[in-house]
Amino acid sequence: MVANNLPQLGYEYVLMDDCWHAPSRNSTTGAPVADPNKFPNGIKDLSDKIHAMGLKFGIYSDAGTMTCGGRFGSLGFEQIDAQTYADWGVDYLKYDNCYNEGLSGTPQISHERYANMSRALNATGRPILYSMCNWGEDGPWNFAQTIANSWRISGDIMDNFGRFDDRCPCTSIIDCKLAGYHCAMSRIIDFAAPVGQKAGAGHWNDLDMLEIGNGGMSFDEYVTHFSMWSLLKSPLILGNDVTNMVRE
Repeated sequence: MVANNLPQLGYEYVLMDDCWHAPSRNSTTGAPVADPNKFPNGIKDLSDKIHAMGLKFGIYSDAGTMTCGGRFGSLGFEQIDAQTYADWGVDYLKYDNCYNEGLSGTPQISHERYANMSRALNATGRPILYSMCNWGEDGPWNFAQTIANSWRISGDIMDNFGRFDDRCPCTSIIDCKLAGYHCAMSRIIDFAAPVGQKAGAGHWNDLDMLEIGNGGMSFDEYVTHFSMWSLLKSPLILGNDVTNMVRE
């Protein structure tokens, strides 16, 4: 990122996604533990190195009993996890929605499950950007503004402009009952259109990461992708290999 001058363009966060975890929590304290094979010096060491480069550090967890990758989740462990993240110097939390024990189905239920982590993060006293990743379930654009900085509005994006995929079955996000995944870029734009006004300073609709440079779309389609994400006030999260970027 630094070599490509990305911080000068506003890209200041290095975000680590799922599967950083050890097989289990600390057996004595219940605190989250990193995989010692991947991070022999721990997450705090990684965070310190990222901060030394003038960047910020983001981590991943899940509002369920397990993460989507099958590691331990944060449901019921919000306070100790939030404090551990703060102690590690975390600046950003992506909070997913797998294995949520059925704690969804109404805005009130989803709000409370995600608000638990919001309150825990605030209690640490460290400013940590809170990114809800509940796939648009229960209409987070109607309740998340007071508890989070961003919220996903749909299932996971795929690197394609407009191909229909039955794994992303909804045509409207307002009455969608199954968010799915493999959602084409144009489908997510359609989803975002009716909820665009819900975004504002400090809270944004998250259209999922940018796919630019991954090879599934043309140059012009990628330009449209970036332009629409900007127009719709989505966080601009690079989902490509930043070590192998071309100037375009």
